[in-house]
Parts: sequence; C-alpha cells; structure tokens
Amino acid sequence: MSDIKRLKGRLGGIRDWMTSHRIPPRILFISLGIISTVWFLVRVIPKPSRASYPCMRAAAPFMSGFVMYLLSVWGIVVVSRMSKFRMLNTRYLSTLILVFAVFVVMAVNPSSERYTSGDEAAVRTGTEDGPNQPFGKGVGIYPGRVVWIWDPAATNENAVNAFYLHTPENTDQKVASRMFADGIKQLTGKKNLKKSWDILFRDFNKRKKGEEKGYSQGEKIFIKINQGTANGKLRPDDIKNGFYIPQKMTDSERAKQGLEGTCETYPNLVLELLRELVNEAGVEQKNISIGDPISHIFGHNYDIWHSEFPDVVYCDRASENSGRTLIKLTEKELLNYSDRLKKDKLYDVIESADYMINVANLKPHGRAGISLTAKNHFGSQGSRSAFHLHYSLISPVSLGKPTNNGYRKYRVFVDIMGSRYLGQNTLLFVVDGLFGGGSNETKVPVKYFMPPFKNDWSNSVFMSQDQVALESVCFDFLRNEWNGTYSHSKSNNEYESLPDVYGVDDYLHQAADSSRWPVGISYDPDNSGKSISSLGVHEHWNNPLSKQYSGNLGKKGGIELISVPDTLVRILN
Repeated sequence: MSDIKRLKGRLGGIRDWMTSHRIPPRILFISLGIISTVWFLVRVIPKPSRASYPCMRAAAPFMSGFVMYLLSVWGIVVVSRMSKFRMLNTRYLSTLILVFAVFVVMAVNPSSERYTSGDEAAVRTGTEDGPNQPFGKGVGIYPGRVVWIWDPAATNENAVNAFYLHTPENTDQKVASRMFADGIKQLTGKKNLKKSWDILFRDFNKRKKGEEKGYSQGEKIFIKINQGTANGKLRPDDIKNGFYIPQKMTDSERAKQGLEGTCETYPNLVLELLRELVNEAGVEQKNISIGDPISHIFGHNYDIWHSEFPDVVYCDRASENSGRTLIKLTEKELLNYSDRLKKDKLYDVIESADYMINVANLKPHGRAGISLTAKNHFGSQGSRSAFHLHYSLISPVSLGKPTNNGYRKYRVFVDIMGSRYLGQNTLLFVVDGLFGGGSNETKVPVKYFMPPFKNDWSNSVFMSQDQVALESVCFDFLRNEWNGTYSHSKSNNEYESLPDVYGVDDYLHQAADSSRWPVGISYDPDNSGKSISSLGVHEHWNNPLSKQYSGNLGKKGGIELISVPDTLVRILN
C-alpha cells in the first residue's frame, strides 16, 4: 500500500468516526480541512521540498478543498460589501490565490529536486558513470578487494522452489562450507582460517580503535541475517509450534497461501560462519548473537544452527518461544537520518556488539532496485516496520514504479552505511548468492542466465571488508541479469528491469564520495557534528563477460574482484 493510500485511509477513518457520531457534515468538512492545512503548512514552510513527499501530496486534496471553500465564502462576503465599504484590494486577493496555487502545485507535482517524471523513469536505465571510473577510498587489508566464489556443484540444478532449498538434496553443505572458507582466505591473503580471522580482527580494530589487536575473549559479535518475511508468513500457530512453515503442504498449496518462499537467509553459509568463529577464531558461543531484529528466525534455520551451537544467542523481537532470546530497543535514538526528518532507536544486541557481521542475499527489490547489505539493515532500526524509510528509495510511492530515481538525492542507505553501530561496526560483509533472488524481494529464487550461470542457480558467495565495493560488484551482477534481456519465470517478470533503473547506485556514489551528495545534505548518522568520510570505493566492471575492475587491469585505487576459481575467464570463454 502506498503512502498516499495510507494517509487517505487515516483521514478517512477520522471522517468515518465523526460520521458515526452524527457530527454535522459542515463540521466534518471544516475539521478535516483544518487538520490537513495546518499539517501541510507546518511541514512545508520550514522545508518547501517536503511538499513533494507522498504524505503531503495525499493531504493536498483535503487542504485545497478547504481553502477553496474559505476563498469562495470570503469572496462572496467581500463582493457583497464592495459598494459600501470599498475594502477589497484586488492585489491582496490575487496574491492569496497565487500563494494557494503554489502550495497545491507543489503538493500534486513532485519537486524536480526529489523526483523524476514517470515518463523519464520509464526510459532511463543504466548508470551515471561508465566502466572503470573508480572514485572513493578503498577499505580493507587489500583496499577495495571483493571475493566472488562460484561453484555449480553447490546446489542441485533440479531443486524445487520452496522454503527448503537448503536441504541436503538441494544444497551440498560441504561445497557451501568450502566456498565460504576459500573466500575468507582469498580476502585476507592467508592460507589457513585461523590466521585469516586473526588478521581480519586486527585490521578492523586498527581502523576502528587505532590499535592493531586480534579478537579478545568476552567481546561480542552480532550476525545480522535477512528474515524479513517471517513476520508475514509465520502465523501465530506457526510461532507457537517452532516458527515453521508447514512442510506437509504441497508447493501449489503454499503458493495459493503466499507461502512459496522468498530469497532470504538459508542456514548453509551461516553454519560455516559459526563454525569458523567458534573453532578458528576462538569466540565462545555465548558471545555470538544472530538474528533479524525486526523479525523472527525461521525454524528450519534455527534447528540446524542450534543443533551444533546450542549456546549461541538466537534473537527475536517478540517471542522467547523455542529457544529464542527476546531483545529490547535501545533507550536512546542512535541512528540519525541526515535530512533531519527522523531518528530511530536500534536494539540492545546491536548497541552492545563489539563487531557485526552482515549476511545479506543477492536479490532485486521492488522499491530500492536492489537489496544487499545496506538494505539488510532496514531490519535493524527500531520502528515496527521500515515503511517510514521508503521515501528515500527510487520507488517510494508505487511498488516497481520509479519516481525518485536519478542522482544526488537523499538516500537513507548512506546514513546506515556510515553509522558507528551498523556499517562502521561491521567486520565482514557477505552476500549469499547460492540462489539468486527473483524480480523483487517477495519472489522465489530463479535460475540466472548471464555468464557463467547459463540457466542454473547462481551458486555464488560474495564477501568483502569494503561495503561500497561489495555492493558495487553485486549491483553489476543484478543490473546485468535483470536488464530485460533474459526471460525469467512468469511470476518473476513484473519488475524485470528495476535493478537497471537510472540511479539505483546513487547511494553508492554518495557513500564513496561526498562531492556526490545532494545540495543541503551532510551525512552525519551519529549526530556527532562531523560528516562522514568516504566509506569505500565504487566503480563498474568493464563488461559482463570478463568482469574486470581497475584492480584487475593493473590500475590503482579501484575495486579488485578476486574470482574463485581464478580460471574464471578461461571457463567463460
């Protein structure tokens, strides 16, 4: 449901209440008019660009009807007294009408600074910058390094699209574990996992604290996973019975009830992550927390993780049932949005974490274009939903219909990536691409066509210390897979080209380089009085076949994509 529909529904609710209490229609009309007009003026006068917000546009009809009513009544009274008092000054009336018209036009027609026309949105695709034009400052042991591990043996080509793609007949845990371990070693340049994790902690602590030290006993780690649809798909009885989607249902029965599954965290890669943290990095289980704070953990994930690691803290926002630990909101608002519209609380498990590991999924998104590690933190803020943050995405009003695309506009992802509690407290960024997502976040995974996938599951894992570089690489994969060239399943063609919309990577431009920020915006998510610096390096590959970035071409200062196996170019040819 759009912002406009929500607001109209609320105003309609006020109307219905007043009607049911037999309040006269004139009072009803005047009351709604006053409420809409006062709210509009209070919000818009301090910052005129707010007139283009969906909620302001929803209030405009109520306000305009009321003001027109006042003008007509006032006009009649004045005209009737003109001959006697000669008080009407046409200049004042013209000015008043002009001011009113400006407000209405601003409300109905989006500001050119925030929105792009629907016609332009429909035709403009691609990116603002061309291939191999890096900007920003790389992060990590090898700044700007992103590791991509691809192994078709990880999954069963004939796996069934459902919640249970992780089962042994669909995903080979040994292959998935090897892929993750190979990625860690390639990321750090070490040959064994123990040394790899030690250098990861040392590099992170040097950047965060100015002290090159490894992991210390007692320090806490929070693993942020993606389980957003658990809120909608798990019914009360499912939660009572262990957070399971009923397995006895057929795929067609699940589909009819909206339970056919989505591309979210499966247990396989996280299981290997837990094994390495405990067995290689030496972290005690009790000091590891895992969850999606705004949601629940599906039972099929919990069972696999808990059976091997029973003392890990499995977080839940609303229930202590089935071994979950109830988490709480922070006392203070810790996440500041730099357009000054709102602040949000986070959760205690995030505030107390010494390190975070962000495990997201490779998938398009119906409002953001893509959904990776930055979007994953829409589940970390303390509101009941993330709907209040949608206004900064490329499709804020209507799902899949960009009206806020383009560049140099406020993007909430930049604040999230720059937060000391979120992006800047993250030791490792991981994108699970064993099964690539469908045309938006609510769809089941589909087989991918671009090289090297060739109508198979994407069978990929991506990881980096540089969030901007990682999301830039994954964006290149998604925008080339979902650019309208390939034909996916009928249920996955609704927003086929959305990841390739002009401006999807606007937040990556801004996270990399402050010169790309919109006029009047200074990103300071911690409300420290000091703007963030570059959060990483951004660029696009040379072409979808060879997938080479500046670091692969022998140039300094850009992204370096390490592919595993390293014979990938030969395989593609």
